[in-house]
Amino acid sequence: MVMMRWSILLFLLLQVSVFDVCARPQLADRIVAIVDNEIILQSDIERTMQQELMSKGVNVRNIPEAELRKMFHQILENEVQDKLLLVRAEEDSIEVDAEMIEEYVRERMRQFKDQSGPEVFKEELTRAGLTERLFRDQLRQNFRKDFIRQQMHQSLAQQVNVSPRDVAEFQKEYLLGESEFVSLSHIVIIPKPTGEKVEKARKLAEQLLLRVKAGEDFAALAREYSEDPGSGTQGGDLGFFSRGTMVPEFEEVAFSLKPGEISGLIQTKYGFHIIRTDELTADQVRARHILLLTQLDESDVEAAQKRAFAIYQRVQKGEDFAELAGELSEFEQTASRNGYINVFPRSELPPDFTEIAATLKPGQVGLPIKTERGWDVVKINDDVTALEEILKQQKLQELFREMLAKTRKKLFVDIRME
Repeated sequence: MVMMRWSILLFLLLQVSVFDVCARPQLADRIVAIVDNEIILQSDIERTMQQELMSKGVNVRNIPEAELRKMFHQILENEVQDKLLLVRAEEDSIEVDAEMIEEYVRERMRQFKDQSGPEVFKEELTRAGLTERLFRDQLRQNFRKDFIRQQMHQSLAQQVNVSPRDVAEFQKEYLLGESEFVSLSHIVIIPKPTGEKVEKARKLAEQLLLRVKAGEDFAALAREYSEDPGSGTQGGDLGFFSRGTMVPEFEEVAFSLKPGEISGLIQTKYGFHIIRTDELTADQVRARHILLLTQLDESDVEAAQKRAFAIYQRVQKGEDFAELAGELSEFEQTASRNGYINVFPRSELPPDFTEIAATLKPGQVGLPIKTERGWDVVKINDDVTALEEILKQQKLQELFREMLAKTRKKLFVDIRME
């Protein structure tokens, strides 16, 4: 699973329907489909529509009624397919490791809170009429479906065979851009604070650590020096938090300290921390910290862009993309695979890559683009390995659709659309 930028709005169960936003006549909530003994409500589909549109930055008022209706029908069909998926999983006795799902939920919650800050995250949940517990339940359901789908794909993959002749025939279709799938690789350059800023923050943090160890009041020093806007004015008090809330390196130290114990310097992506654990229970800790930020500025972003462009030029001069990715890419998840990201249906490309993928032909490399990670140099893969993987994915999707179609014939499925 490739971890791309996630917005909280992508999962929130928003309370406003698409048609309400459009100021169109409001329809009473009703059942729009029944699958076996499960119902699908109109409000469920409208919420999903709103989530998708907002995640793409699309203003619903600019979408014609006919397109909204088409989108509604497509999402409804997807919901029906999901219900069939769960029924088939039960028939095949497919089980998902509950602890694995919990680990993914904790990681995703950490990402949301890192992205917007714990307080902003809490405010967004409140505005949507959700508690953190309800939000975690929604994530849990989404991950469960994803893992079930993956297990089914793994089972069906054993039935997929691709010959060299199949690949040769498919190559023509792919090079013409006629395949519904595309294979992507990238090289990522991440902006980093300059050495001068890092050293300045480190020196001040070291001085403060000495003062804390010498017995000066931790809360007073935090109020004076900490650059955390949320906790600084509170004497560095972060309150109680559970595992999966903070960045891993911070959290690990906070849970390892005894009450009253003070850490050494801890460096995270935010800067340098001095941590004091105040209270500790089996699954929660109350801690304070002093944070000295090592923030990026425009010059750091520009420097990263120049490095990415230099790599792009090296590729254009004939250097091997995969070798450069393995050597220079700063996103470890894909650098360890020589930059390979994944095979995607063109309709489900990650938002960062949708525009550039539409402009590149197989084998081409695009100019660096700004993403959540930093600067990405993107390639549309066209090697034999990529072609084999795409062809396998296409055949796998066909088998998957056939499997769900057989399941659908055995169940009561009633689509109630006017």
